[in-house]
Amino acid sequence: MQKRQLSATRTRLTLHAEPQIDAIYHTGVVVGGIEYFFGGGVQRCIAGQTPFGAPLRTVELGVTHIPKDVREELLADLSTRYKPQDYNLITKNCNHFSSAWAELLTGNPIPDEYVGQAQRILQSPIGQMLLPIMEQMEQQYGNVTAAGFQQPPTGGR
Repeated sequence: MQKRQLSATRTRLTLHAEPQIDAIYHTGVVVGGIEYFFGGGVQRCIAGQTPFGAPLRTVELGVTHIPKDVREELLADLSTRYKPQDYNLITKNCNHFSSAWAELLTGNPIPDEYVGQAQRILQSPIGQMLLPIMEQMEQQYGNVTAAGFQQPPTGGR
């Protein structure tokens, strides 16, 4: 039996707007001391040692009884739906991956506070003004690997 955790790090962003935006969260799922996250494809590294730094918050997601070999098969299948070129800060980001992976492992997605954050920001009055910044973040976060932030491919996505 392995305990599952959600590892959430954040980039501090404070705006005086509705809704209040305290942070833009990056999430990963910790299984057996390994943290899985999505950026330049599905990545894994020692828990708490992603390029995003140590988590500011962890959320217990439950336990899984799925054996490691079956988890690897599930992850391989999930990886076909989370390729580097699929990264989109609004519709297919690290939080969407974490939610899908957690749901496969425990039957429960991660809290909507994380999954829906980018969409909520975009729907806010200031959201459209933030869109260019979010697009720059998409280029950066869509190319992160366990080794760190990589240069975006030339010619766009």
